[in-house]
Amino acid sequence: MKKFLIYPIFLLFISYSSFAATDITGTYLGASKYKIGHKGPNRPAIRIYLHKIKGKKEAYHAVILEHVNLVGMAPQYLASQKLPKLNKMIGYLKRIVKRISAYKVIPAGKKGVYKMLPLKVSGSKIEANSQNNPSLLILSKEKNLKNPLEGAKITASKVGEPAPISIPLSSDKKTKHGMQYTLANFIYTSKKLDSTWRKNYLNGRYLAAYHKKDDVVLILSTDSGKSSADFIINPKQPKTDKRKKDFTNSKSAFIEGSYSISEPQDGMFLFSVKSGVQKNSNHVVGRIGLFIDIFDATKALNQDVVELALIDPKKPEDFLMYYEHPDNGEGQEYIDRGAKK
Repeated sequence: MKKFLIYPIFLLFISYSSFAATDITGTYLGASKYKIGHKGPNRPAIRIYLHKIKGKKEAYHAVILEHVNLVGMAPQYLASQKLPKLNKMIGYLKRIVKRISAYKVIPAGKKGVYKMLPLKVSGSKIEANSQNNPSLLILSKEKNLKNPLEGAKITASKVGEPAPISIPLSSDKKTKHGMQYTLANFIYTSKKLDSTWRKNYLNGRYLAAYHKKDDVVLILSTDSGKSSADFIINPKQPKTDKRKKDFTNSKSAFIEGSYSISEPQDGMFLFSVKSGVQKNSNHVVGRIGLFIDIFDATKALNQDVVELALIDPKKPEDFLMYYEHPDNGEGQEYIDRGAKK
């Protein structure tokens, strides 16, 4: 009698195990494929960050960013690492990505398929915007994959990604995914770089452009567990329209004032005006703050420069970006208001 009971229980266990959900948490590199006539590379490199939502089975938050032309940004990036004085002639790096979008990713009812629901800001909350026909994340059915998104596809949608995205199979040596993906893959692999979406609020000085150390425009701090942001106007810089060209987004040029910070979702921050009327607060309030180290060289070169992106969920290309001061470390500056500035 016991043998007859053990056998069906064993079959039930095997069946359950075979259908157990795959954890897709991680950082992945893919390539988008725009139609001819797209402004910029038709096949740009794409970075995908997926983090599991606490307490939600098979639900994730995703951030997808599209790299700019890596060949075009290379001189400014290399100069900042080797010959900073050269940046004064060729310009400082201020454009690393072209667009940034954020989603809640949930099962679509079919194994290996997920809906990508765009996030929105509703007052003090960050919520999923339920949409018809969103982009879908479709996992590969291939076996023996090196990571759960290898061979996956993300579909294009009017309410999601503007062009289809593919994550190559490591075993596929024939399919070409474009120069941008090939270059990004080579750089990150050969230089042992990472790309990380940080969950913590990282205090310290932030710059208008990458490694432009004398151009501090934002100070993030935490006091008694309460985080703040102070946007400042650099008195040494021009207060004319020329100043707008120093930033990733021209809207950043004349933002000034103090903001309180909340974290409605893990690793996603909202800025609210502390008191009174702050200068150009309409460019800050309603955006989602994300700390992303796009070129994370912590392991390779012991260099840690995180980018703070303030994204507009409705307009993925209209984001503000600020660059952590390279001397800041892992958000160790300005943890207390009394810290020396």
